[in-house]
Amino acid sequence: MLDIGGKVGNYMRADIKYTDPPDDIRESLDRAVIIPNFELTPKGVAEFAESRKRAKRQISIYLSVETIENFKRVAEKTGGRYQTLISDVLDTYNNQHLREM
Repeated sequence: MLDIGGKVGNYMRADIKYTDPPDDIRESLDRAVIIPNFELTPKGVAEFAESRKRAKRQISIYLSVETIENFKRVAEKTGGRYQTLISDVLDTYNNQHLREM
């Protein structure tokens, strides 16, 4: 069991022992998706929400079976949909690399 205690700045009280979370919370944390470069500020939250509402267009695309299976596996672990995950990966790549070209 992880046992963390002691005061760290103004964030943790020295008289409380912090331990591993219960299994249900740990499972939720394990399914959490890390959003790179996400700022937990009103502006960051608004930008993330706006990015999820962008206009979308349905397309047909051929992907390798291995790629699809990998996206399905990750989506199952995170509790999401694999099509949404593929879209998010492409959007992230577009925003970080293609817009600069």
